[in-house]
Amino acid sequence: MDVHVRALRPNLHGVKRLMTLLAFVAILLGAASIALGHAVPVLISPAANSKVAVSPLELSIRFSEPVDLLSGADLEVVDAKGANVTGGVATKSPTDKRTIQVALRPSLPDGTYTVRYQVVSADGHFIASYHVFGVGNAQLGPALLEGARPKGPGDTSVWAVSARFLELVCLGGLIGMLAFRWLIWRPTVATLKDGGESRRLAIWGRDAHWTGFGLLAAAAMLAEGYLLATKSALILGTSVGGALGRPTDLARVLGDTRFGSFAQLRAGLLFGVFAVAIWQFLAEVGAGDRPDRPVDTGRRVPTAIMAILTLTTFGAISAQGHAGTGRFQLLSIGVDVVHLVAVAVWMTGIALLLVVLWRAPRVSEQSGRQLAGETLSRFSRVALLAVGAALVTGTLRMVTELSDPADLWTSSYGRSILYKLALLVPIIALGLRHKRIVLALKRVSEPNRATIALVRRSALLELGLSLAIVVVASLLVAQVPPTQ
Repeated sequence: MDVHVRALRPNLHGVKRLMTLLAFVAILLGAASIALGHAVPVLISPAANSKVAVSPLELSIRFSEPVDLLSGADLEVVDAKGANVTGGVATKSPTDKRTIQVALRPSLPDGTYTVRYQVVSADGHFIASYHVFGVGNAQLGPALLEGARPKGPGDTSVWAVSARFLELVCLGGLIGMLAFRWLIWRPTVATLKDGGESRRLAIWGRDAHWTGFGLLAAAAMLAEGYLLATKSALILGTSVGGALGRPTDLARVLGDTRFGSFAQLRAGLLFGVFAVAIWQFLAEVGAGDRPDRPVDTGRRVPTAIMAILTLTTFGAISAQGHAGTGRFQLLSIGVDVVHLVAVAVWMTGIALLLVVLWRAPRVSEQSGRQLAGETLSRFSRVALLAVGAALVTGTLRMVTELSDPADLWTSSYGRSILYKLALLVPIIALGLRHKRIVLALKRVSEPNRATIALVRRSALLELGLSLAIVVVASLLVAQVPPTQ
């Protein structure tokens, strides 16, 4: 029986479902009307590029959302010669988290004054800008940028994008491994009938799970430290290595910014995940692999605790990003968390499916191929739900972050979304192909080697495309959604 040929026949129903989904996305884009804001100045006193007759006592800038001012030197006013004319240390307004202010020296002489500032917005973006204002009747001159603080690696630099990529991959891997073990691996192992071979496969799966989970948990904590270093380098105007060499400034970023507060929260949650994982691992392997006892493939309470901690970590990421600003914050954060988790379950499932397809037949020839076929079948059902949830929630987030469908091709943020959609099309096609293979496998007791090899190559391509999507998503986090 040639499973390959039947599995690759065109599936008109699948194509129709895909076209219906694309039409649904188009309808939602056409209805897009709500745009989330990025921290931009909405009220400046004295106004930018204006002239005032009398020397002002204070300069203030009000933003569209709360901002963090790391130090008093992050808002400065200088004259045409570069001399600082502030009369004190810049601070946030005690009554309005969106306003930064600084006192000015009394009786400023006529001339042009440059205002230079840098803040961290509520969605984690670093904002540095400048403007001028004039005093008296003197002609308004250009801004003085000489002596301004040097710039660090930008939010869209290789440093920043790679840090966010590692964070998303490691955290996604943690929740994805928990979901795979509970939803796919446990019931799959239970279907095997050969006691000795089944036991070997169960022990292999347990050991592989905890090896991968432990490495990912440790990598996730390192990724958070790497992200802190890149963000600190941007804020402090230095290199990543330079930021690591300034522990006092790193502590200020952690303690004095909203980004730092969420970074501390994520680190604490990940430490909790790691601790519970060690407890569960020791409980599973502590009694040894006695033949008279079933192999432990996961317990409800520790798994639930690790899942809740990891989901909360995703919530901290969403609350710190675009979803945590603008209207309907709780709803936006919830939608974003579902989107991230759905993508994580799908992507990690592909990676673990590859491991099972590659390794299980080597652990046990016949039972391994049976397990590979059953794993593919169960993963296909879980992946269908995960991809569906990712598409719906991703569309909802896109609608709230675009002010007009034209933003898709007129803004860098919109073009990044188009890149994600372009990568998603071949992934959906591969998913339909896998579905046809699964349907064909139901007519045989176990897949042959050629079928396993075919699925393995296809899954490897799907994993590569999905990782490319995560790279684009890591860039998307740093870009500013279009505003009305």
